[in-house]
Amino acid sequence: MSTPLPPGPSAPEATRTRPFWPYLLIIAGALLLASNFGWLSIGLFGRLLSVWPVALIAVGADLLTGGRYRLQVIVVAVIVAVVWAFTGVGGTGERVEVDHALEGARAGEVTLRLGVGDVTIDAAAPAGSLASGTIDTGRGETISQRLTRSGDVARLEIASRASGSVSVGPSGGRSWSLSLSSAVPLDLRVHAGVGRNTLDLRPATVSDLSYAAGVGETSVTLPERGGYAGVFDLGVGATTVRIPEAVEARVTVRSGLGRVNVAGTFSRDGDVYTTPGYTTAAPGDRIELTVQGGVGAVTVQRVR
Repeated sequence: MSTPLPPGPSAPEATRTRPFWPYLLIIAGALLLASNFGWLSIGLFGRLLSVWPVALIAVGADLLTGGRYRLQVIVVAVIVAVVWAFTGVGGTGERVEVDHALEGARAGEVTLRLGVGDVTIDAAAPAGSLASGTIDTGRGETISQRLTRSGDVARLEIASRASGSVSVGPSGGRSWSLSLSSAVPLDLRVHAGVGRNTLDLRPATVSDLSYAAGVGETSVTLPERGGYAGVFDLGVGATTVRIPEAVEARVTVRSGLGRVNVAGTFSRDGDVYTTPGYTTAAPGDRIELTVQGGVGAVTVQRVR
């Protein structure tokens, strides 16, 4: 006669011991996939990501209570996360003025290390100015500005730095609004943070361009003058690169975990896209771009 097997855990007990963090991973993956295909605003996704401390607290509470109050823990966590993400908890710091003159410089090297917040950059600085504008910081954030000169070249670095108590909440009122000079050639290097970044460089003269994305939506309209090489190292989010029809272009696309759409009058050879007049254009009328895809949709298009 066989020995009966000991009874297994009851259905309620099995339910209580099942962790819910796998479901959080599934939801996060689904959101990331949706943003990857452009179905979800990455700005919204970025704000949801900012509430990760709430998820850690919820997991800890669930473990301490043995899953007995899982539904209540989830409900409270969701309410706190929504309030945190969409009411601007975390506050802002102060407004920082940006005002750097050319003072006779014939070229500029500008490095921008962005933090959290929406960023708008154009090439409409007043005459005689290398860079001007304002930066609204977050709590615990400072902005360093360093301008040096070497011969006829003005070198400017503006960087967001964390200090003291750092807010991990959403961007709130944090933002950058900068205008760069269109009077001198610029070597421009942008290291993005978290937020929506919009760059309109059409009037600018660029000698070199480097853009390293962070997390967020990016829209870049390139200068109407050629004669430079540009590198876009993309992060997480949807990115649009607009090339004016006034310049010819050769674009090398190395896609990451996302879809790439190169629209307009381009011929394709593998990962290289070339406009019809690129090979015959003068060096000053054409550009060479490298787009290294991250996680998200990438669109490269020609515009008037």
